[in-house]
Amino acid sequence: MSLNGSNGESRRSTMKVMLVGDPGEQRAQLKAVLAGLTEPQLEIIEGESATAANLSENVSAPPEATLVMVNGSEEAALNFLQSQSLHSPRPILLALLSVRSPGLMKRALRSGADEILFMPLDPGEATRALLKVSEARWRTERREGGIVISVTSLVGGVGVTSLAANLALALQSLNQRVAMVDLDLQTGGLAVFLNLDPEVTIMPLVRLERKLDSIQLESALSKHSSGVCLLAAPKRIEEGELVSDLTVGTVLDLIRQLFDYVIVDCGDHVDENGVAAWERSEHLFYVLNQSIAAARSAWRFIDLFERLGLTKLEPRFILDRYSPSHPLTEKAIEATLAKPIYAKIPRDDRTFETIELKAQDLFHVAPNSPVAHAMLELAALVMPRVEPAALQETFMSRLKSAFSAH
Repeated sequence: MSLNGSNGESRRSTMKVMLVGDPGEQRAQLKAVLAGLTEPQLEIIEGESATAANLSENVSAPPEATLVMVNGSEEAALNFLQSQSLHSPRPILLALLSVRSPGLMKRALRSGADEILFMPLDPGEATRALLKVSEARWRTERREGGIVISVTSLVGGVGVTSLAANLALALQSLNQRVAMVDLDLQTGGLAVFLNLDPEVTIMPLVRLERKLDSIQLESALSKHSSGVCLLAAPKRIEEGELVSDLTVGTVLDLIRQLFDYVIVDCGDHVDENGVAAWERSEHLFYVLNQSIAAARSAWRFIDLFERLGLTKLEPRFILDRYSPSHPLTEKAIEATLAKPIYAKIPRDDRTFETIELKAQDLFHVAPNSPVAHAMLELAALVMPRVEPAALQETFMSRLKSAFSAH
């Protein structure tokens, strides 16, 4: 079935693809294969070799996918992949290898490649890879509404729920409309952390016999004193099995229409519900601490995530309860993961004990603490339009309110 029907109502436009590599017979063959593809429709942009600088600045608009030939200087090609992976917006990076070397494949993936293809390029493999890019782009373009942020881990006790809740509170303090969805269905930790006793949970939305609408969704939300709204996990553990990935997808597609930010607590495991949330997320935060078990589990998560093929989403690693004096350093963890640490939340057991004892949130108990400031900084990272001066103003207003309360 053609994606570009004769009725002129094609939902997808031409995809810009940049070709980067040394000139020669392999590049000519690659260009011929790309030019012969019927789906998706391509506009091929001629880049130079991987040793050339600032290639993306030579075109009027950045490409959606960049094909990098690793057939000459391997180091130059891998360095180019790594530099492009840091760009914003980030193109989809496809590494084209001339040899089927497991070592080279691993190096290319760690340098930022989203897909590995081999030369001479097979037209079927090229179609498969580029159609996946095209479909992901279309799903992204048709999204409307707020930003979805998923928080997850594979290790319990590292702070997934506390980070998710405090990020929501930080965003709310920056005058954003924020909702939370608790997909840790058996634990239901968000309601406990926020000191809420929800009368309604996600369960009425599971049992709906007709299409979900905003009135039904809003009636299932519980409101925290800060203004953050929560779609709570079921009250009974066994009811969690009734929540499907279809329900999760439907809820997230609608709730993002009502709020600026939606924070999803995916718990400390991977299932279909979590993946459904990741597919709809602009940000995915993986939480770990300074333990060998957490670092090893994070590496297993990276391996799993790469096999899921969610090429438009890059997981970010949050080091929670961070202590600079810990023997397992930030640099050691980054070396283990071959990924950078996106943000650090300092360890502060006393503050969290006070939060639990007083049944109040972080920004009431310790608005001037390093933890609160770190959460505001993390909120600013997902809000590019927030200037440091505005963040500082919010922080100072918290300080003043804290002093005036005494």
